[in-house]
Amino acid sequence: MSIIDTTLREGEQTAGIAFTFEAKKRIIAGLAQLGVDEIELGTASRANHDLVILADFIRVHHSRQAFSLWCRCQDEDISYAASLKPAVLALSIPASDLHLTKKLGRDRKWAAARLRKSLNTASRAGIRKLAVGLEDASRADGDFLRILAGIAEENGAFRLRLADTVGIATPMTMIRMVEPLLGMDLEIGVHCHNDFGMATANTITALEHGALWGDATILGLGERAGNSRLEELISFLALQSGKPYNLEGLRRLSAFVAEQSGRRICPARPILGSEIFACETGIHLHGLMTDPTTYEPFAPEKVGLTRKLAVGRKAGRRSIALTLERLGIARLDEICLAGLTGKIRNEAAKKQRSLSDVEIISLARPYCP
Repeated sequence: MSIIDTTLREGEQTAGIAFTFEAKKRIIAGLAQLGVDEIELGTASRANHDLVILADFIRVHHSRQAFSLWCRCQDEDISYAASLKPAVLALSIPASDLHLTKKLGRDRKWAAARLRKSLNTASRAGIRKLAVGLEDASRADGDFLRILAGIAEENGAFRLRLADTVGIATPMTMIRMVEPLLGMDLEIGVHCHNDFGMATANTITALEHGALWGDATILGLGERAGNSRLEELISFLALQSGKPYNLEGLRRLSAFVAEQSGRRICPARPILGSEIFACETGIHLHGLMTDPTTYEPFAPEKVGLTRKLAVGRKAGRRSIALTLERLGIARLDEICLAGLTGKIRNEAAKKQRSLSDVEIISLARPYCP
């Protein structure tokens, strides 16, 4: 299971976002620190003036970091891509009849021939690792996907990337799209959009059912509703699947991209939100105070956060007893504890917030022996 980060290509296609050259270098450095397997640096086009300098920046400052370029099946773009010497060149072609006919005025026969020609052109240009991306694969005919996959396999591609271009796939349809291609001599990758909120789930499902590569962008940036979110994908693979990614700089990198793109990180946002380890509910508080693994999927320190256990109007007697113990207050009998619990709940409801340690001590004083 490996990650391709495409923040600098797909992410920058978000309406209204244009990263500065310096911001791109910082994003590259942050991704390299995380240990992302491959950075998709951008679209191979002479109009993309940053690519030459950014490719050199990676080679000089992050020499172990693999980078790729996305490329149309056009000779001019392939020639330019070859001059940049990427670790991987990802040739993209539409796979659905809708895209072929409505967007390009072409047909399946043209797509097959163009893909074969472009792979041969790229090989002759000296590009060592070739990948093929099938645009709109989730709306393509399954038999035609296999034909294109066969062309990719026969003409030297090592990877086939299936794109859910308009985000209509579900985890089940991802399985049905990926599994028929697993017997080929190709590594399968997926590129998922988030139009129905399933991009990260679809990516993880594909990885769990045989795909080896998943695309993601920081904060899920991308066209329309965006893409699979890097922070979620990389954290899941690191914390649940044991992949050796370095999450130490994830919050810092995400905050930087949020600032550069004008995005706000919601306090309850998975992985990144400042309040995701805050708790006030009585049953949960009791469990967390006894053993944090009862109500936490991973330790907050793993993603640069701390636990916030708040005592308020939802607190229970057991969590209050443990809070008193933490504060060095002698154990109360059940009657006193019940009375104090009521007082704390009422006071918190009146103030419409959780209570501080000082306030709890003050309320507990009349009940102490």
